[in-house]
Amino acid sequence: MNLRPRFLLLTALFFLVVAAPSWLAVRAMADSIFAQWAMRYAEKQVLYDKSRTLLPILREVALARQLANSDVLRRWARAPDDTGSTQLAFAELESYRQNFQDKSYFVALLNNGKYFHNNASNEFAGKEFRYVLDAKAAKDAWFFDLIRQQRSLHINVNPDLNLGITKLWIDILIRDGDDILGMVGTGLDLTSFIKNVVEEHVPGVTSLFVDHAGAIQLHRDQKLIDFGSVSKSPAQQNTIHLLFERKQDQAAVLNAMHSLEARDKTVATVFVTLDGKRHLAGVTYLPEIDWYEITLLDLDVLLPFSEFTGLMAVYALTLISLLVLFNLVLRHYVVTPLEKLDQAMSLVESGQDSVPALDKLGTGEINHLMQRFVTMAHAVSQARRDLETKVQERTAALEKLTRIDPMTELLNRRGMLARLEAELQRSRREFGQLGILWLDVDRFKDVNDQFGHAAGDQAIKTIAQLISQTVRTYDAVSRWGGDEFLVLLPRVSQSTLDMLGERLRAEVEKCTAVTSESGEVIRLSVSVGGHLQQADDTIDTMLQRGDQALFAAKTQQRNHYQSSVGINT
Repeated sequence: MNLRPRFLLLTALFFLVVAAPSWLAVRAMADSIFAQWAMRYAEKQVLYDKSRTLLPILREVALARQLANSDVLRRWARAPDDTGSTQLAFAELESYRQNFQDKSYFVALLNNGKYFHNNASNEFAGKEFRYVLDAKAAKDAWFFDLIRQQRSLHINVNPDLNLGITKLWIDILIRDGDDILGMVGTGLDLTSFIKNVVEEHVPGVTSLFVDHAGAIQLHRDQKLIDFGSVSKSPAQQNTIHLLFERKQDQAAVLNAMHSLEARDKTVATVFVTLDGKRHLAGVTYLPEIDWYEITLLDLDVLLPFSEFTGLMAVYALTLISLLVLFNLVLRHYVVTPLEKLDQAMSLVESGQDSVPALDKLGTGEINHLMQRFVTMAHAVSQARRDLETKVQERTAALEKLTRIDPMTELLNRRGMLARLEAELQRSRREFGQLGILWLDVDRFKDVNDQFGHAAGDQAIKTIAQLISQTVRTYDAVSRWGGDEFLVLLPRVSQSTLDMLGERLRAEVEKCTAVTSESGEVIRLSVSVGGHLQQADDTIDTMLQRGDQALFAAKTQQRNHYQSSVGINT
């Protein structure tokens, strides 16, 4: 036999010896890369879905919490039959209704069981009271169950049989110290929320949300949603057993959920079987709303293993001609690009916006995969930047709401305390003196009683404007509460403080801008107390001494300015 056939025969025999284990080794390597890529893709998809879900909900939760903490609402909840408190409460609720995304709100009072509601079309203006909750009625069990559980925040999907609507409800308890006074909240349209957030337009990706028991809270198929979970026993709930036929898959997903409670990691992944097909389930915990998100990835759609078949065939043919060359080719066209891809994944995972240029690496399916990853990485980076921008904007807006009085657009008490603390520290560093003027509208209750709350609001706004126009540009003005104003004057002397205090009193006294509905001028006056910072002053002592000066001005028949000099010890 000639050398050439012998060489060919030897090569064939060598291939038979080497090909089988090599094939198994390469197949195992491809499986490992496939699994790692799928898990990282699942983690990124879950975190992306989490950000999309939380953004619209967290804003509504923040507004609902602020409404529940309103002093106006608390006073009304304690005395719901008081006409004045009721009017103020509905004005407060209306202002929040305009800010809620759904333009709707509900309030349920524990005192008398009354349920109030108004919607986006302002359909129930003037008739916000809808019905009385019945502790014995199944349709009202949600309210009494949440009160009994004392859960400050609860989010659930539930139909309101009395109002005939189904929404994603955000429920916040109204608390006053240890007392629970009722519940307030808003809703998001279920169909729109599912369409904009839950429905995923990427083929092979399904997202759903469950509670701690695995009850389905949101799913693009509304027939699977477990409405009103809070008032159901576990046996009555629609849980993930409706999705996973195999008990081991159900247990694996529940174990993944429980593993996240320790907060050791943000995303857990498990392989499951759904409708006879292999899926990767990514699970993350949303502590802000106490839900879990489950993202199911159909691996046959997202990463069909058939794309690797051509690679295996090339490997086998190349190994027949020259195994060493095949190893070099495999490393050049497969291993190196995948290593670069893994490095790029790590960069994206760490939050970096830039990734190596991968779209020139590899050929065929590998290059297509690189291009897809580069496109996905840019999309994830852009989405993260957009989300960060929106979060910053929302945070700034919420921060403004917490520091600005909405009626006068002056600083509120919280904003003024922060400014006062900063200026006090600054005055100590620069050895300057800080002064405060405390103004209180004289007989303001009489204005409200005689001319109505609209005239009272006009008086507050007018006085706020007069103060802002009278003081210096670098002074700070706040509405301290009700009919009280506090003016902060940095770098001021006793004579300047007294002059401004007397000037403010005089400007209010001669003001004729506030009129009744009949056109009658409403005469206003203020009592003013002034205090100049002493060496031992803290924020509390400055406020206390200013308040003492104001009290002294009040005792002198009002419409009077009084300095703290001579009345403090």
